[in-house]
Amino acid sequence: MLTGVPLKLSLSSFGFILAGMFTGNLVLIHIGLVPLVFVLLTLSLRQPLEVKLESQESSVSVNVDDELEITRRVHVSRGTGVVTIGEELPPSFELLEGNNFEVFWKQENDAYLTLRYRVKCTKRGVYLFDRLHWECRHPMSMISTQMGSVEVGQELIVKPRNLKIKRIRQQKIFTKIPMPAESRIKIGVPTTDFKELRNYHFGDSYKQINWKATARKQGGSRSVPTVNEYEKEGRRVVFLFLDTSFSLGIGTSLRNSFEYAVQAVLGLSEFYIARQCKVGLSLFNSEKKRPRSSLANVDLKRVHLFPETGRVQQFRIHNMLLNTELSSSSLSLNQSVNHVKGYIRGTNPLFILVTRVHEENIDELMTGVRELSKYTRTRRQRPNVMILNVSGYSLSIHKQGDRTASQLLEHHENALINRLRSMGLNAVNWNPTKETVTQVLLAQVGRR
Repeated sequence: MLTGVPLKLSLSSFGFILAGMFTGNLVLIHIGLVPLVFVLLTLSLRQPLEVKLESQESSVSVNVDDELEITRRVHVSRGTGVVTIGEELPPSFELLEGNNFEVFWKQENDAYLTLRYRVKCTKRGVYLFDRLHWECRHPMSMISTQMGSVEVGQELIVKPRNLKIKRIRQQKIFTKIPMPAESRIKIGVPTTDFKELRNYHFGDSYKQINWKATARKQGGSRSVPTVNEYEKEGRRVVFLFLDTSFSLGIGTSLRNSFEYAVQAVLGLSEFYIARQCKVGLSLFNSEKKRPRSSLANVDLKRVHLFPETGRVQQFRIHNMLLNTELSSSSLSLNQSVNHVKGYIRGTNPLFILVTRVHEENIDELMTGVRELSKYTRTRRQRPNVMILNVSGYSLSIHKQGDRTASQLLEHHENALINRLRSMGLNAVNWNPTKETVTQVLLAQVGRR
């Protein structure tokens, strides 16, 4: 289809020719012939009409913050003109090198054009490069521009990066970080490790009765015998709670607290699973203004993973975190604890809360911790709970004034964390812009 340019040039050409014929002026006739010849010559040129994409890998897998080079090689049919090739990028991708939009000048013969650029994948998830768009323009704009797209169909899986938690091998050191050293599942075969003395219950073996302890009791003939309780075989239990409230979205679309929180949960889960622990994961929301939900209205499979061990459990955690977004859960911390209490009662697990502490959620966190404390016990009567606070104020710094404001807010944040520590909790503050989560945990270690 022709554009309006040939028509305008042709009309002006005929106008000069007619004026020259009426006036007998050969100069006007010659001037009128120039645009007419130009139109005829340029119409003989054709822009490319077909673009094909070479085959691509159907699926690519990378980790968060990895750099990925994307290459699109296309075959363009015969024709002369300007060829534009481009594709859309997700907003969370950072363009490092090249461009995802390129303009080429093409000669008459068939040609292969290459679109190449490098991006940084800053957010986990599954992305689809659906189509590659192209545009072929006539060199003189005499013919309408041809536009179209070709199917790419390439899936890009951006997995959460595993923040490796190193094991400390030196002797004569101690750590304030609670470890699930005494955590066991409540069902298992009794071992020879003594646990405690308790009253006799129906079904206990007579071999368990401690006759000396029973004889020391002061009472009548109805006194209940004392039995020995032994530890049972089983895995140590660690339960992770990830806050999905919008308050963790502080930062930018490329770097924010929530992405670092997800990475920390993944690193901690792999650390404990590698040490033969049973690891569970639960999502909660610490916002006061979250939509109210009951357990009956929530797809519990998307917000809870009950404690298991091994590679299968690690795969489940990977898959759950891959699809977790802000506000993925509308359950409060109390509701989450009440739902999983049947799996943790009697196991004395280690609870780890990954959240961002601020003025609006501090009371709800303290209430939830009190609920968790009912299922833990330590020798010092301190709850076996650790809170990892992902501070995100430094992620929003763009100028010097922002840095000053960030420091003031971090000072107030530290005061809130001290309130949690006053409850006997181990509250760890993590600033992702200054240190890794491994460095934060190692900072808790001191020598005897």
